[in-house]
Amino acid sequence: MTGSRRAAGRIPAEVTTFVGRHHEMSQARTLLTRSRLLTLTGAGGIGKTRLALRVARDVRRSFPDGAWMVDLGPVKDDALLAQTVLAALGLNHHAALPANTLLVDHLADRQLLLVLDNCEHLLNATAVLVRTLLAAGPV
Repeated sequence: MTGSRRAAGRIPAEVTTFVGRHHEMSQARTLLTRSRLLTLTGAGGIGKTRLALRVARDVRRSFPDGAWMVDLGPVKDDALLAQTVLAALGLNHHAALPANTLLVDHLADRQLLLVLDNCEHLLNATAVLVRTLLAAGPV
């Protein structure tokens, strides 16, 4: 692109109009200024993903290294979790290093928003990975 810098990250574009949820969006944006972890919970189909992506799109300029969405829905094996996040970040996994190590090394000095979506079937593995990334990342 000439003359402008594209925002870093990969957040899917909205293809339909986002209506309502202004209170929830405001609340989520506020919580992101106070905390390094925000979890959206609720019944399936109520719009958690849509809300998370809208908020990520709204705040991505606050994160110098952008906002990234990782859909974990297709992942069936806990062992593929870190590799899936690496792939979403556009990184190749080198067999010489464990995927978790490579991911921690890559994210350690970056300030980015990572949206992990559809992780309920990988709950324990996701919790361990998030705890590891939060411990290694900048405060």
